[in-house]
Amino acid sequence: FLCLIVSSSCSKEEKYTGRELYNMALEYDKKIEIIPIPDSKPEKRVVCGQYGKGCVMGSGKRILIRMVEMPIIEFESTEAAKEAAIRLNQWHARNWLLDDVTGEPVLEDFVQKALGAVPGINNNKIQK
Repeated sequence: FLCLIVSSSCSKEEKYTGRELYNMALEYDKKIEIIPIPDSKPEKRVVCGQYGKGCVMGSGKRILIRMVEMPIIEFESTEAAKEAAIRLNQWHARNWLLDDVTGEPVLEDFVQKALGAVPGINNNKIQK
């Protein structure tokens, strides 16, 4: 009964799986690539330790879009991805954080058009 009254809070959150996000990106631009990270370059890995609470272990990838690299990482919820995006001044698409996008016009254009991403903006704090 309570779910009927407050239906939005009881509804299942919409998330993207890694496959869905990748397919959306490929549909928009067939030339995108997932960059393999060799064992000899562990510093290039996208790991949860860099992103904080709610990060899904092992989900980080580097994507090559129009010759520009973009780290992406999945979060347990859209809210957690949004909080990370705000903290890092980056972008998110549902439950995914899209890093190194802000200030890179090629990536900003791509993530908005291909993934429906939005910037993490803290409306309570003036951005410098």
